[in-house]
Amino acid sequence: MNIFFDHQAFSLQNYGGISRYYCELIKGINKDEHHNAHLSLLWSNNIHLREYKIPVLPYPFPKRYRLLSQSNKIFNIVNAKLTNYDIYHATYFSDFLKNYTSHKPYVTTFYDMTYERLSHQFVELSADTLIIGQKKKIAQYASHLVAISESTKRDMVDILNIDPKKITVIYLSTPFSQKKILETTYKNNNRPYLLFVGNRTGYKNFIPFLRSIAYILIRYQIVLVCAGGGSFTSNEHDVIRALSLNGLVEHQLIDDTLLPHLYGGAIAFVFPSLYEGFGIPILEAFSCNCPCIVSNTSSFPEVAGKGALYFDPTDSESMATNVERVILDDELRNNLIQNGQQELRRFSWQHTINETLELYEKLI
Repeated sequence: MNIFFDHQAFSLQNYGGISRYYCELIKGINKDEHHNAHLSLLWSNNIHLREYKIPVLPYPFPKRYRLLSQSNKIFNIVNAKLTNYDIYHATYFSDFLKNYTSHKPYVTTFYDMTYERLSHQFVELSADTLIIGQKKKIAQYASHLVAISESTKRDMVDILNIDPKKITVIYLSTPFSQKKILETTYKNNNRPYLLFVGNRTGYKNFIPFLRSIAYILIRYQIVLVCAGGGSFTSNEHDVIRALSLNGLVEHQLIDDTLLPHLYGGAIAFVFPSLYEGFGIPILEAFSCNCPCIVSNTSSFPEVAGKGALYFDPTDSESMATNVERVILDDELRNNLIQNGQQELRRFSWQHTINETLELYEKLI
């Protein structure tokens, strides 16, 4: 069986969860001698392609993004005409190959319905409105859809009015190996810390969360380490100063080498987002024996199961109370770690690959 993957995720992202997901699929499918994954891609500077040793030409004009996308698009159209394939798996929501792939099953993956559920959280909705429109079109046109959680599937059915039988839920996994035992952890100058990972804007709920736990950070002299997500904005600096948290909130640049050590050294990982389609950082924390304190919304209970302590992300007292519980209760932290290890067994990239191949075979 031959599967055709287009360029979209790798033209849009130099790194990130979507492109990593497709790298895992492509690499895993190509390990099976009975199947072949063909990535139609001329140029890309995506770092995951290098990590997974998937050959592609580096893009030499980093400021000319439109040229990158257009040249890859033309390359895809030519390849779609010439390549012998059984399934077309679109890596994002443009239907630019619709007229060239209509004779083959068309699959795409939905990662979340964030724009649709939380449109009020997005100040600039021009690009987001385009994506919403593309998702509606492709949801009707595609032969079958993959959702990365039952929560995302419910939202797709509710918002896009799709027959649930047209959607298959296939879970993601984590790039961190459960078998790797950390020999060292991030010590943060021997100061205890909580860990916040990734983007901090809008629906990620960072500022309300920070306000709710400010007195806890001060009382116990605990640092909130913010890993990734870009440097603090001027507004975030203003809030940190206003809350008297100078020296207690830090930003840390990350990569896949440092991040496991950050998880491994933390009192707990905190995830106060209002909505997530899946929440891979939860599995990352599980892999590193890091207790999790997360929101009780969207996909969080489905993914974290009994491996996390939950709070209401719209309730300041709920956030503060549960963070303080984990800080003060060693037994609770140990139980969360053990439960997290149990929950982690439900997820692996091999499961993702096997279930995706099973879906392809049903569509041929």
